[in-house]
Amino acid sequence: MNYDWIRTRADYDEVKPAVIDPQKDTEWSYQDLNIRAENLANHLQDQGIRRGDVVGIFAPNDVAVLDLLFASFKMGAVYLPINWRLKPDEIESIIADSGVKLIFYAARHKGSLEMVSDELLHMDIDSGEYDEITNPTHHRPFETVDVESDDLASLMYTSGTTGLPKGVIFTYESFVNNVINTALTYKINSTHSTIISTPMFHVLGFNDTALPLIMAGGTLVLHRYYDGRGLNDLMAKYQPNYLILIPTMYYGMLAADNFDINSFKNIDFLIQGGSSPLPAVQKRFESMGHTLINGYGLTEAPLTMVNTPQNSLKKPMSIGKPVMYVDMKLLNEDFNEVGSGEIGELAVKGKNVTPGYWNKPDITEQSFEDGYFLTGDLAKKDEDGDLFIVDRKKDLIITGGENVLPSEVEMVLSEHPLIRQTVVIGYDSPEFGESVSAVVVLAEPDPDFESKIDGFVRERLAGYKVPRMYLKLDEIPLNSTAKPDRLELQRLMNEKVEKAG
Repeated sequence: MNYDWIRTRADYDEVKPAVIDPQKDTEWSYQDLNIRAENLANHLQDQGIRRGDVVGIFAPNDVAVLDLLFASFKMGAVYLPINWRLKPDEIESIIADSGVKLIFYAARHKGSLEMVSDELLHMDIDSGEYDEITNPTHHRPFETVDVESDDLASLMYTSGTTGLPKGVIFTYESFVNNVINTALTYKINSTHSTIISTPMFHVLGFNDTALPLIMAGGTLVLHRYYDGRGLNDLMAKYQPNYLILIPTMYYGMLAADNFDINSFKNIDFLIQGGSSPLPAVQKRFESMGHTLINGYGLTEAPLTMVNTPQNSLKKPMSIGKPVMYVDMKLLNEDFNEVGSGEIGELAVKGKNVTPGYWNKPDITEQSFEDGYFLTGDLAKKDEDGDLFIVDRKKDLIITGGENVLPSEVEMVLSEHPLIRQTVVIGYDSPEFGESVSAVVVLAEPDPDFESKIDGFVRERLAGYKVPRMYLKLDEIPLNSTAKPDRLELQRLMNEKVEKAG
């Protein structure tokens, strides 16, 4: 079967900007994107790359990311985006596990590839050589190969928050179905535009934001590296129809001194995903006439659930219902479905869900139950069928035999006016096994914040759920996918506990 959809898009579309890069001052039409990919496919073939070979890219948001994906689809190669925020040993583990044949990279991040063989480092995407190869004015036509729907199309590695990254398998069917499902769900069309600011090595930025818009024939504006002020400038200039960001990114926009709600006048919807919503940010946008909608997905199953603007006003913390062609269940420890209001592990099934992990058959087998992928997220469903994520299963704190959901404690803490941001974690306790603690970023300095917060929480939660320790930080450390780095926070908290005796 032919999965070369960028060629079809080029055949059917008028000549118009498909990708705009403000930093490089370049614009590429759909016809340009197809030719760039054909030129690159020929170049890869000249380097000895064949069908089934893995080719990687280690770069920020750039047209080269799209070049390599479309070139890979044309020749049946396997597309591998590599997270440039990972540590060198994590990157090295991806290189070794994936068997990648060559890597395109951005010179700015080449230092992170110090443990990678020079033979694999093929070309700087910002070089004149790369520009010459992909230049649409020099077209080298390429005959697209036929592939099977269950052939390996892409490997995308998890962020490694609980160990070394795992390679998530995308077949052509699962990869393309996710893009189609997302475009249909959000009703994206050729008149739409958006700014891609989340990293394109991540499914939220690539599979759920960039590719559905390109498949629908819209216009994508590249934001090479996220920063709130820079994104506000792009919003003012391009005034897109929608945004999909991590909640902390919306916070960064609001906190920047150039935020202007007038730049949102063309916005049809604002999606947030990738981590837990920030209630204060949601309320701020709502006060200005815009509703932040929660979407849900993960590397193994990109977009699977999303709320609606109307429902978000009533249920701002809900992730809504499954998108088209996705089924879900909530399962207990015995893999039986739980009822409304009960907490269970969220399991999802659909053609956009991964068939498993690369080189890890045992973990793959453990990750599925009766054809449903076990997400590791605890959730509950209300009487209307709307879903609410409660916590990550692995983040559950068990103290003295009692289960504590960090999200429940975080919700109460976030209601206190002194708290700007908080993450609740367990720390090692010789008496209880684990005890509850909270890392906090304060809205304003207060030497008595611990006693004030403690009294506030005790009025609202059972005693065993109240944090026994607090750690004040100026900002929450983030992991490679811009989520709170819980492993680092636990290390810092255990360090404080040890010093305090």
